[in-house]
Amino acid sequence: MKKKKFDAVKMMRDIRDKLTKRYLDNPDLEISDLQKIRRKYKIKTKVKLHFA
Repeated sequence: MKKKKFDAVKMMRDIRDKLTKRYLDNPDLEISDLQKIRRKYKIKTKVKLHFA
């Protein structure tokens, strides 16, 4: 069996697991991170999002 130099699936799992742990501890951090991303890439939402 050939050994892969780069495993994209493993990388995505690691990223997903890291973010899950980060946002479980502080859910408000996820909201603020998403807002920063929207500002950085100038993403406009059609509906104003409200989070309780």
